[in-house]
Amino acid sequence: MFLAQRLLQLTLLLLWAELLISGHLYVLAAIAIPAILLLSLQPHSLVRSHLNWITLVCLLGWTITAITKQENPTTWFTSLANLLWLMASLKLLESVQKRSPRSSALVLLLSIGLAGIFNQNLSASLLQGSCALLCIAALVALEAGPQPLASLLRRSLMLFAIVMPIVLTCFLLLPRLPALWSLPGSRASRTGLSEYLRPGELASLVQSHGMAARVRFSGPPPPPEQRYWRVLVHRQFDGYGWSQGPSLPLAKEQTIPDATILQQWLVEPSQLAWRPWSGHGLPNTTGLRINSGGGLWGGAPLRQRGSYGIVANAKGDDWRKLPPTATDLALPEGSNPRLEILGNSWRQQSTNPVRRLQLARNWFDSQPFNYTLDPGRLPRQSPLDAFLFDRQRGFCEHYAASFSALMRAAGVPARVVVGYQGGRWQQPLGTDTYLLLKNSDAHAWSEIWLPRRGWVEVDPTSWVVPNRVRHSLAASLNDSDRRLLEQRAPAWLQVLTNQWQGLDTRWQLWVMQFDSSAQERFLLPLLHGQRQWQGLIAVAAIGLGFTGAITLIASINHRQSQQDAARLALKDCLIPLAKLQIRPATGETLQQFCQRAAVAIPEQEQLIKCISLHYNSYRFDSNPSPTAQQLRRLRQQLRAIKAELWYYVRKQKDLA
Repeated sequence: MFLAQRLLQLTLLLLWAELLISGHLYVLAAIAIPAILLLSLQPHSLVRSHLNWITLVCLLGWTITAITKQENPTTWFTSLANLLWLMASLKLLESVQKRSPRSSALVLLLSIGLAGIFNQNLSASLLQGSCALLCIAALVALEAGPQPLASLLRRSLMLFAIVMPIVLTCFLLLPRLPALWSLPGSRASRTGLSEYLRPGELASLVQSHGMAARVRFSGPPPPPEQRYWRVLVHRQFDGYGWSQGPSLPLAKEQTIPDATILQQWLVEPSQLAWRPWSGHGLPNTTGLRINSGGGLWGGAPLRQRGSYGIVANAKGDDWRKLPPTATDLALPEGSNPRLEILGNSWRQQSTNPVRRLQLARNWFDSQPFNYTLDPGRLPRQSPLDAFLFDRQRGFCEHYAASFSALMRAAGVPARVVVGYQGGRWQQPLGTDTYLLLKNSDAHAWSEIWLPRRGWVEVDPTSWVVPNRVRHSLAASLNDSDRRLLEQRAPAWLQVLTNQWQGLDTRWQLWVMQFDSSAQERFLLPLLHGQRQWQGLIAVAAIGLGFTGAITLIASINHRQSQQDAARLALKDCLIPLAKLQIRPATGETLQQFCQRAAVAIPEQEQLIKCISLHYNSYRFDSNPSPTAQQLRRLRQQLRAIKAELWYYVRKQKDLA
């Protein structure tokens, strides 16, 4: 029992660490769980009243925390999950005191399953599987008695191996149902783009090395100068920052059966409802639609990792041909007067938008602009004037915002696009190659409307620092700014990280993102395109799963009934010793008890030691499990020992 308790305590510790790292624990649970775990290591220092008070304080604290979190209605599930994780730790503390850890192990298994709903990356899944293995090992230790840890883990792995074929069959064949509700994600894991672009915002974001997305291509990736991944389209300018403005119409949702996936995206959680994409092609995933500004709308913020595919569009990119609206030309009068004067001068010099674009580039080329991560805060009054004519130090959003405003002042419709540029080409061993986008790849550029061409990408940052687009952000910075981007991890650790991210990418795309579309793509080739067989296979899978589960439960119940019969025979055999006031102590093994009883009754030493010898031989020497014949022989042996002990008890009573 001591080993089982330690295994459960280790399980709770690992589960707490995984939830803490993923950011799903409330502050109360993050503090209370390790504190309760420490108390469980010293159970004798607590009395029942202490446990009651600890439970009351935890429930009160959780209630207050849950009420304060209700400002966001999607957090109710997280609140209930935190309550279960708290109760699991309290149940462990109670079970250690009462020496009955079975119920605690079951609650911990439920807690592990709940943690798997919230966090499904490869490292978390492996850690959750390890926790489940430790729980199973604890239950095996409780049922099988003291034995080496290696033996416990081996038996637990055998149980895993028994159920794994059933799990895999059900995973591949059972119908994939849509989620009943959207789970809240952790704030710590979300990417940092926001719907309002302020000067200097991206300069702060790019100093973060968190992952934003991963992209797999069916062919070679586009060259670096074409790697623009759009997320937000800002059309409304208030004189200081940019926002999306009035909602734009959404195109009809459409999927193209059997189309070749050109790009397979795996994106990290985000507070935005917009998804990154190249702007070319069509989304081939249910729930994604393109608006008339070229944004990919997902309907709701992405609270967990998501996956979607982009296929070719034979009709071209329709959204690029849509004419501008009044919002695309609006410029707050007097907000940046010097900028307006410069833009008006270009308007007067030419009526051709392409010529005005060339005038803008010539002006940018003639100025001593400096590209930096530390541009300083711009004033609220005429911020773009201060950037263009005074400081001339800025990051990509400064150049994109200023250029778009200048084009509007020159009479050319313009807007700001925020997303990512570039990316790192990853080639992990044994896995598919992919493009890795990080927060440090965040970028802003412009789009202007040109007759007969539609919306055209223009990146004024590339005029100032061409290396930003051709190579990387670090290649375009000075030494002091480059140090802000440096990852201080050693090279070997970065190599291991890249390999692990490659495995995680495959895990996410092949396992966690195995939805109904992926299941159909998997099954149809096996069924030679006959969709009507899918229902039959699903029914067969359900039947197989239930049959396997019932068979497994029946075998476990049969073994349990055999073990119960053996325990009853042992209990019956020890009754004569109880008449002599010799009873097992709490936590004492059968072998220890028999040794103590043999010392108390030396004339029956060999007979008493035979009790533990026969019983332990039946329980632990049988491979894989005791047979009915072995149980019958054990009963006969214990019955014979009991008869001898009763004879000794009656003899002692007569002598007295």
